[in-house]
Amino acid sequence: MDSGVSGCQAPLAELLVCTPNWIVAPLGTSAFHSKKRQTGIVPSAQLALGGVLVVSQEAAAQRAAEGQQQEQETRRTPAMREIVYQRLAEAQACAEMDDWGCARDKLNQLTRMRDLNSYELAQVYTLEAYMAFENEDIDGAISAYEKVLQQPDLPVSIEQNAMYTLAQLYAQQERFQDSLAMLERWFMITENPGVTAYVLKAQIHYALQQYQQGIPAIETAIDLARQQGRELEENWFQLLNVFYFELENYQKCIEVLTFMVNNWPKRDWVIQLASMYGQEGQEDRMTALFEVAYEAGWLTRGQELVNLAQMLLQAEAPYKAALILQKGLEDGTIEKTEANWRLLSQAWQLARDDEKALPALTQAASLSNDGELDMMLAQSHANLAQWEECAEAARNALRRGGLSRPDRANLLLGNCLAEMKDYSGARTAFEAAARDERSRSTAEQWLRYIREEQDRERQLREAQAQVRG
Repeated sequence: MDSGVSGCQAPLAELLVCTPNWIVAPLGTSAFHSKKRQTGIVPSAQLALGGVLVVSQEAAAQRAAEGQQQEQETRRTPAMREIVYQRLAEAQACAEMDDWGCARDKLNQLTRMRDLNSYELAQVYTLEAYMAFENEDIDGAISAYEKVLQQPDLPVSIEQNAMYTLAQLYAQQERFQDSLAMLERWFMITENPGVTAYVLKAQIHYALQQYQQGIPAIETAIDLARQQGRELEENWFQLLNVFYFELENYQKCIEVLTFMVNNWPKRDWVIQLASMYGQEGQEDRMTALFEVAYEAGWLTRGQELVNLAQMLLQAEAPYKAALILQKGLEDGTIEKTEANWRLLSQAWQLARDDEKALPALTQAASLSNDGELDMMLAQSHANLAQWEECAEAARNALRRGGLSRPDRANLLLGNCLAEMKDYSGARTAFEAAARDERSRSTAEQWLRYIREEQDRERQLREAQAQVRG
């Protein structure tokens, strides 16, 4: 699919919505690649005390926050012996003081015991995973958690914890297929999965470009949050919007973005919603939203202001367009190019304010390499009966050259000179225009008019001379 943003990649944890021509931060790393204390994947070293099982902080927080009450199947789990408990507690104490050498020595003492049962081994590997993770050894943490899952007859809670954390760690290593498969295993043994798990699943589908599959996951997360009375999070809807955008379901994008604009009124969402309306041919709504963004001070780039002005011109609102362009050019937000000055002059002309159009057109003409804009400037001066300025601009147009119709420039020059009663100069201009058959008829009419005017003025002078004599 070529949507204009097919190459768009964004961090999963702070997903940016991609739209045509709009620029987002490139994906050097996924959301799972941030430092361990930013990922939310922090394996815990809390060991079993009095029969309490090891759980990761992530899993524990999830169950507490989302109120999961899971009925776990009863398994015949071996007990932990006192000597094993003591050494694990000592290793944990060393780890919590960041004394990794001490922690490793204590664990080595445990691993040398050849009669550790499956439950004890699971606790040892869980602590190993914690230590590896804290030392940014993600591969080591993964290996340790995989060993946890190799143990038979584990309590369901330990299995759940290991699976969920592995799903996250696989994703951090961009092993997204493994991550999804592990998360699916976790769902199979978890009675009431919470919001966080479905969001994670949706993020993994996004990383795998499985946009259609990601929609049910993120929608389930949103539905669960609503049922629990939990505050909805903005990035969930960002992700849902990206899924629909990648699937080119722009009407759904409009629905999602409308909700986002109403709940999190921000520049990006307003502009993206406006762009979606444009994509669907609803130009009036697109223009109205861009105006809202302008009034809110969210359009800060010169090209954005130029685009809005062009929309307003198409919407037959040239006065608004002219004001936006004028302000942007004066304060330097809009680049002072020939095209932008020309656009401003056109806006003022369409707003029927030729006097305000003149300075912009003069600026545009001074930056042009041909005489076309000088020709337009000459015509504007003629409209205001500014004959000297008209003649000067017309001469500049002919001198610069590059005119598609130099005959018209000569006609205009002759007209302005004739109004100034410079009949000699006007005759020269009209004779030049008459050499082009497209203007010959008009030029000859002007030449007859000039001859008649010259004859009338000569007769008037002769009559005045006779009166004086």
